[in-house]
Amino acid sequence: MKKSAILWTFLIVSLLAFCGEAFSFPLKAKDDMGREIEFLKKPERIVSLAPTHTEILFALGLGEKVVGVTDFCNYPGEAEEKQKIGGYITPDIESIIALKPDLILAFGTLQQPFVEILEKRGQKVFYVYPRSVKDTLDLFERIGNITGAKVNAEQLKNEVSEQIKCIQNKIGQIHNNKRPAVFRVMGLEPIGTIGSRSFQTDVFYHAGGKNIFADIRKDFFQINIDAINEHNPDVVIVCGEDSEKVKQKLKDQKKWKTLEAVKKDRIFVISCDLVCRPGPRIAETIEKIASYLYPDKFVVYPERIISLGPSITEELYLLGVQDKLIGCTMYCKKPEEAKAKEKVATVIEVNLEKVISLKPDIVLATSLTDIKSVQKLKDLEIKVVDFPLPESFSQINDQFLKLGKITGKQKEAAEIINIAKNKVDLIRNKVKDLQRPEVFFQVGAKPLFTITGDSFINDFIEYAGGINIAENLKSGFFSREEVLKADPDILIIVTMGIKGEKEKKIWGKYTTLKAVKNDNIFIIDSYKLCSPTPQSFVEALEEIANILHPEDIGE
Repeated sequence: MKKSAILWTFLIVSLLAFCGEAFSFPLKAKDDMGREIEFLKKPERIVSLAPTHTEILFALGLGEKVVGVTDFCNYPGEAEEKQKIGGYITPDIESIIALKPDLILAFGTLQQPFVEILEKRGQKVFYVYPRSVKDTLDLFERIGNITGAKVNAEQLKNEVSEQIKCIQNKIGQIHNNKRPAVFRVMGLEPIGTIGSRSFQTDVFYHAGGKNIFADIRKDFFQINIDAINEHNPDVVIVCGEDSEKVKQKLKDQKKWKTLEAVKKDRIFVISCDLVCRPGPRIAETIEKIASYLYPDKFVVYPERIISLGPSITEELYLLGVQDKLIGCTMYCKKPEEAKAKEKVATVIEVNLEKVISLKPDIVLATSLTDIKSVQKLKDLEIKVVDFPLPESFSQINDQFLKLGKITGKQKEAAEIINIAKNKVDLIRNKVKDLQRPEVFFQVGAKPLFTITGDSFINDFIEYAGGINIAENLKSGFFSREEVLKADPDILIIVTMGIKGEKEKKIWGKYTTLKAVKNDNIFIIDSYKLCSPTPQSFVEALEEIANILHPEDIGE
């Protein structure tokens, strides 16, 4: 009985809502040009002259009634399948009229002339130009009212409003003096920006920032670099799809180099499709900007991680987040449990299909990872973080700490680094007053290759109390004749793609070498040496120190 009553109540409410929308016509609504427009019936054929309107119409469930959109209407994906009527500032009037629309939605100052032209041709045009976040939220209802989608519009407004409230709760109350000063680049030659009449100024405020030109009552205007320097913005915001290219383009221009924000690389690049459209994704825009301005308040740690480097994989286990590792390379063999993880790459080549199918939150790449694969992942909006090959023990620690921050294990990373540093210092103190033997490190056979001073492996030799005979060379290519000439005390062979014992026999033929005479040719596992974590660096250092000073270094 109760279930039946609930069902009838639901049906009645739904019916009333449907009838309310169906029978709310005729109605009159005022647009942002001050015109009162009468709608005798619910529109069935709608043309959108702006991406903002297109996004709103689809969000209201009116996609089927959209018969024409601009060339720039690319979201949602279904919008791209609609009939194109030209550009935002170059709409084809005849194409629009040919679609026989009963409603045309126009947007912004630049489209006011087209409103007049279309109106003279007998078309019903509703013009809007939201100037704030509130105007944007109200726009959902305004369009919902004139299209018969009032219920959906109210729901959309409530959902987006709630999202914005959640963002602001994370930020908290911020005094105006504490807000980062923001400059919005709207053009480089000449420089363009926005004032208080642009909704973006209010977006920045909701994100916890403040537009340095918020006191100027204009939506868009041109300005010179000196005026920007006077305000000294903390952050420069520019729109674009390729973050690195956009930032570099800005940095390459001489006049921008005077800005402190540019010098400090405080340049935030955000998609034009987000920041320039006051529509259903406005909360997403606010969150992206707020996350940049207040990164500590928007930390989201990845739950699905792919590692494209053996040392990165080992470090994830060290940090205790191995349960979040969903894929790694075929060379990720330490610890033993890593062998059971899904294999998605070699050290260089990446199986893109497999990576994509695993739906990672983040992909951790190295400087050896194929650049094109990395770019393809980024193009697919998969977050990729690069870890360049470290050149020193210090950089190994820095990258480990970076990994700790990414995974929410910064404290644990700092503790592991501190232990490693203490052990390294202990070894260095033991060998500091000992005689330093000359060492040749072989890491390749055909051709013969060694380690120069710009590699972290050089730190092994130095910290263990030795002298790298190739430290000052620009290239690691070395000949056996050069080794004979340098005549090192110790020769260490790293089993990286070469057979250690075979190489040891070859060197054994050079009986004039001190290393051969004194039986000082050693073989070291390449994995331990060439894929270091802070912990494995210490282990390898202890081994090398024992090789260099066997009588002075204890186990």
